[in-house]
Amino acid sequence: MVKNFEKLKNNWSNLLLQMKEDFEISDHIYNAFIKDVMTPVKLEKDTLYIEVPEEGYISFLQNRLLSLLRISVSHETGIPTESLDIIFLTKNSPFKKQKSEIEDFDKLLKASGINDSQNTFENFVQGSSNAIAFATCIAVAEHPGESYNPLFIYGKTGLGKTHLMHAIANYALKKNPNLNVLYTTCERYVQEYVESIPKRTITDFRNKYRNVDILLIDDIHGLAGKEGTQEEFFNTFNALHENKKQIVLTSDRSVKEMGEDMQERIKSRFTWGSTCEVYLPDYETRIAILRKKEEIRHPEYPVDNEVIKYIAQNVKSNIRELESALNNIILYSKIIKKPVDIELAKKRLTDIKNKEDSILTTEKIANVVCDYFSLNIHDVCGPKRNREFVYARDISIFLCRDMIKEITQAKIGEFFNRDHATVINSCKKIETNMKMEKDLSEHIKNIKEKLLLS
Repeated sequence: MVKNFEKLKNNWSNLLLQMKEDFEISDHIYNAFIKDVMTPVKLEKDTLYIEVPEEGYISFLQNRLLSLLRISVSHETGIPTESLDIIFLTKNSPFKKQKSEIEDFDKLLKASGINDSQNTFENFVQGSSNAIAFATCIAVAEHPGESYNPLFIYGKTGLGKTHLMHAIANYALKKNPNLNVLYTTCERYVQEYVESIPKRTITDFRNKYRNVDILLIDDIHGLAGKEGTQEEFFNTFNALHENKKQIVLTSDRSVKEMGEDMQERIKSRFTWGSTCEVYLPDYETRIAILRKKEEIRHPEYPVDNEVIKYIAQNVKSNIRELESALNNIILYSKIIKKPVDIELAKKRLTDIKNKEDSILTTEKIANVVCDYFSLNIHDVCGPKRNREFVYARDISIFLCRDMIKEITQAKIGEFFNRDHATVINSCKKIETNMKMEKDLSEHIKNIKEKLLLS
């Protein structure tokens, strides 16, 4: 690794010039933020520390050039792009302190219920479809509990509502790490409340949700028809609001569109602060979103402008579908070992469209998993607790939740003859183990490829 670092230092100027050429970086950006600005000072395992003259450079480099730099350094050192971490320092910054601060912040996010640290305001693509919601969310993150309380964001599925909630948490915690921020889904909130009753832990439940500075609940429309949970939420809302604690809620429908299954007094409270609607992104915003997703998720795999335009022209439903189409095309090109060009994009999008009626089902996923591990589906879905059956069952349940649109835990559990708690535990187990077990991640990747090509 020391040898790699010496090679990197000696060839640093050439590396930066090559990066400028490869990614068509303008002379202005190159001279202002790259040339004579970045100096590699240490390579520790898979982490490269780069010194810059002052703090002001760091934000720009992290948001605009980090992915490009990671590709270039990876090529030079041989460290895989996905394993390489780059940390920018100012002069006299201690290495371990900087790295520790980043790790501590990630832990802080996870403790608040945020698992994706990429969902920031910087990574959110603003357009006419979401400008008001974006600006309001920044105001809430800057001054929680003051002007817009509660903040109620609504719009169709896949338009960035969850991203905005995560961004609020991310920004607020960076500004004040001592804030008690809690993000959850309505489904999880309901489940915790229901489970607290027989366990006689309702006091713990109330303390968890009422002793916060910012409470963010996704898909609050899920409270409809759940009288007991609505009563509990009503009291929690009042307690937080009276204490000037920020409440942020999202819904796939406006307050007016919520039916009689939602108490009038709760609907009234949803409108006490600010309500913002997010709309379908226009063509230009869809292009910007695709470029941002490519930069964050696939920095090592640049996609031609014509392909980006083609996807933006043909996928108009929501942001989630845009990202899915981009991921699918890139994955397909990797599998068949052909570059992403316009012909491949057209073919793959046509294939996806033709398969939309044969969308993935729990049965199809379970069959592919069983075939992959050479197991019988009756054993995987049955009561047997053999290790190989539990392993395949957990993977199948995780993939059902991950790959099937808007499927409920109850539906997944019904197919595998399990209750919703087992479904949740299986998903959590796989998510946790994938971070530690390379074999499991490889299995998941291979099975997904089989499902996408089947």
